[in-house]
Order: sequence, then C-alpha cells, then structure tokens
Amino acid sequence: MESFCKVSIIAFFVLASGVFLSSPTQAIRTSEKDFGLALEPSSDNGDDIIPIELSHYLHECLKKIGEECGSIFFTRIFIGKKNVIPAGCCQKLLDMGEECHYTITETVISRPEFRANATLYETRAVDVWNKCSQ
Repeated sequence: MESFCKVSIIAFFVLASGVFLSSPTQAIRTSEKDFGLALEPSSDNGDDIIPIELSHYLHECLKKIGEECGSIFFTRIFIGKKNVIPAGCCQKLLDMGEECHYTITETVISRPEFRANATLYETRAVDVWNKCSQ
C-alpha cells in the first residue's frame, strides 16, 4: 500500500504540475529511482491526456500549495488516510483557492485508475476544503 501511495503521489504531481504528454505515443518518465513511472495514456483514444491549457493552470495551482502539503491532501482525498492537516497547509489550500482545489481533484479523478470512486473522492475533497475553511 505504501508503494502504491508513493507512486500515486508522484503520478499526481507529474500529472498536475504541468508535465503533460504532447502526443499519445510519447511518455514522460521520472528518474529510475522515482519508480520509473511512465505516464502513458491508459486507453488508445488518448482521452486521458491533460490539455496544455489545463496543465499550465494546474501547475500554477500546485506551485501555491507545494509538494509537502499537496502530498498530505492527496493521501487524505485519494488514499483515505485521516492524516492531520497542518494549519499552514490549510492556509496554502485557501490561498490557492477553491477553484484550483476542485480542478486538481477532478483532474485526478479523470484518470482511469481513479474514476470508479469519483463520488468518494469528491466528497473527501469537499470535506478537506470545509475543514480548512472553518
């Protein structure tokens, strides 16, 4: 489970940080020590590739939240770990904004490996936002 979590977090940050595939036949790879994760389309039609405009928007969102806080939110929303959200991370989330938060969530949910539990992830994303905005 821990290995899946690490791979998922890396996949999330690579997907949402502005690294995208320019065509279905190209793949972006992290370094070999970063699990050699290949982000290739999981379907032949290429509908799970992030468009460049969205990629840039997500990159700007994630710059505001940072990798450490992003990992905390990812594990809480997509892994279901009831980790403590530090006040500083909540502040970064609020500074990043609600639109960025939900766009990141929906982008991850759009991946085939996350689609089946979309409602659960959306509920957790709302819970995270509500917790931080109290």
